[in-house]
Amino acid sequence: MLETKKEGRYGFPVALSTVVGIVIGIGIFFKAKPVLEAAGGNPKLAIIAWILGGIIAIVSGLTAAEVGAAIPESGGMIAWIRKLYGHKMGYLVGWAQAFIYTPGLVAVLAYYFVLFAFEYLKIVPTGATEEELNKSKYWLETLQYLVAMGATTFIYIVNIYTKKCGGYIQTVTTIIKILPLVAIIIFGMASKNNPTPMIMSQEVLAKTSGNAISLIGLALVPIMFTFDGWILIGTIAGDIKNVEKNLPKAIIIGIGFIAFCYATLNIAILRVYPATDLIIQGGLSSVAIKLFGNGAAQFILLGITISAFGALNGNIMVSTRIPYSLALTGNFPKSKYFSVLDKKNEQPVRSSWLMYVVSISYLVIMLIMKDPDTLSNIPTSLFFFFYLLVFYGVFLLRRNYPEIERPYRVPFFPVLPILAIIGGLYILSSAIMSGPIYMLIGIIITLSGLIFYKK
Repeated sequence: MLETKKEGRYGFPVALSTVVGIVIGIGIFFKAKPVLEAAGGNPKLAIIAWILGGIIAIVSGLTAAEVGAAIPESGGMIAWIRKLYGHKMGYLVGWAQAFIYTPGLVAVLAYYFVLFAFEYLKIVPTGATEEELNKSKYWLETLQYLVAMGATTFIYIVNIYTKKCGGYIQTVTTIIKILPLVAIIIFGMASKNNPTPMIMSQEVLAKTSGNAISLIGLALVPIMFTFDGWILIGTIAGDIKNVEKNLPKAIIIGIGFIAFCYATLNIAILRVYPATDLIIQGGLSSVAIKLFGNGAAQFILLGITISAFGALNGNIMVSTRIPYSLALTGNFPKSKYFSVLDKKNEQPVRSSWLMYVVSISYLVIMLIMKDPDTLSNIPTSLFFFFYLLVFYGVFLLRRNYPEIERPYRVPFFPVLPILAIIGGLYILSSAIMSGPIYMLIGIIITLSGLIFYKK
């Protein structure tokens, strides 16, 4: 008999730190410049987009939390969509999570964690000649991928064979990673380097005023990447104590904190550099040097390294249960094999090792192609289609399952779910316009899962 229910092992702090830890990964450290560029260099439109992105994320979280609290099953969004739309659609969500979304994020985060760690430790190639220097760089890049594989192996082992260690890592790294962001917010807001951050040239104003809605939409695509991942907390819903209360609370408080942090951070950055200068200067390192001096670059780099490590651990934590959740329904290949749960550590060991193999395979592909960004080009915006199914699922849940206990109900129903759907459609259409080829690749890989579907 398949085991589906057990006592939760993680409390609210781990649930909250998983939301914050997964979402605040590496994106926020690099997206200020792309967002400004997408907004045409108009700082007002960029800040509006950041605020709008936060509002969409909070409304989405408030809406999805009702579904998650009413269906607190292992697998999160897989279980939610399966309950609302049937086994086949739930299976496709899980297939996309297992073979596109999660292992791709794990591989990219593992690589960048090692890249930042090498930079922080000043492990750089040396060579007397240009030819020797190029050879040294080649072997250094190879070493980075190998160390990334080692880091991925270590974190998977920790999460597979210990009961709570992965949760402790998530909580500690989440606390540490927000320190450099808070420091930049506080000192940036106090900076007088650019006391009028929203002032722009007449040329920029004239160029961007006529198409503000489309520019905000384009800016929202990279912004929502920095918010992406919060819904994965539902994957470990079966591991959370008092899940009916802790799951929605973690989503709402976590996203609210992140949205506030992101908006104020970007306003603080603009108080240090005007928008045109920031596009030239780049990311937070130049801002930190301007605020604190050259030594701040190392401080920021350490924060980015820890941030990448925490995001890597969080994504690995949630990845381990994806094949397990699919196997419980019997839809996944070799369902009986992958549905086994280790009673000692309360962990689906076989499911975990499958995700480990897929993640390492992605790192091998990246090593062969020598392009760490190849896998991240398949946009996470593909999942906004599934998010839309979750948002609309609130209406289906209330209509088709009125008897289900609802420890949490989305406030201002049906206004907030409708706003979540509108926001999701806006982002999805913007993502399709900005990268149609990557969206197509994601859809093809997702639909390929039907070849292996078992009723």
